[in-house]
Amino acid sequence: MREARPVALSLVLFLVLCGLVRSGHRHVEAWAPPEAASQSIQFLPSGKALGLVAMGYDEFLADLLWVRTTILFGDRFGQDEDLDWYSWLYHMMDLATDLDPQFRAAYKYGGIMLRVDGVFVDQSTMMFAKGMHAMPDEWYFPFGVAMNYFMYKGDRRLAGPYMQRAALAGEGPFYLRNLAASLMDGTRDLEVALAFLEEEMANLQDGPAKNAVRVKIVETQYLIAERDAGRVISEYRRRNGRLPAEPKAVLEAGFELPADPLGGTWIWNRDPKAEFGSVHSSNYYTEFGRLARESGLGALGVDFGIKVGAEGEGQDSSDDP
Repeated sequence: MREARPVALSLVLFLVLCGLVRSGHRHVEAWAPPEAASQSIQFLPSGKALGLVAMGYDEFLADLLWVRTTILFGDRFGQDEDLDWYSWLYHMMDLATDLDPQFRAAYKYGGIMLRVDGVFVDQSTMMFAKGMHAMPDEWYFPFGVAMNYFMYKGDRRLAGPYMQRAALAGEGPFYLRNLAASLMDGTRDLEVALAFLEEEMANLQDGPAKNAVRVKIVETQYLIAERDAGRVISEYRRRNGRLPAEPKAVLEAGFELPADPLGGTWIWNRDPKAEFGSVHSSNYYTEFGRLARESGLGALGVDFGIKVGAEGEGQDSSDDP
């Protein structure tokens, strides 16, 4: 019985602490103008203070904080245009990993949660870096930092060394060395982005966040095929001094076009802003319009140039350049 008292006391103190924070937060919402979460988190205790309350049961409190973090993410992601709640999310992750420095899931999935909207990317990097310091043999933490620099900051120079570190740390996937080389090379950015996104999706639970990443994967796969189709057209033009009458006419000259991942055929891109002689899928507007509706993400587009409006908007059925 004596051994159970510290646990019970810790739980009581923690619940009282949470009650005070919650009631204080509600009081502010009810009687004062709403304030930013970044200001509200000052009322949460530090990891050191929680450690004193825990009286040796730090991991137990870390688990409770982590459960609250995942619930908050599940409740708010994709439901609230005000993204200030990410401040609470990050602070609770930080507290949980202060209490339990070996909390691998909090570092990994916490870092993913923070960046999935492209909002708290810097905080995501800090969470991964904190994990790297606590668990230097974990490959995913430097991999996560590399993804942040490449996908969200557009900085291949900073991403490369972290990818190299990921390739050398622990038992990571076989493709890490190739990714590190590709980052240094700079000619296969879309393939690197696709590898990042596929790894991201494999580490997300079913829900809106995973759906968003799945759509980005479709976009990136399409962009790779569109790029390769454009290269074939350019080579045909170089050899023959002119464009073919229609994209598929290159097949008669012995060229091979990549398959259209959207299930259509390659046609001339008639967008006024498109480069002369560029192609896109005949299903471009139909498929991306469908994805936009089904995902609830609005107009689709990753940082590689896709911009899709409503279905059929601006579509031109002509195949002539």
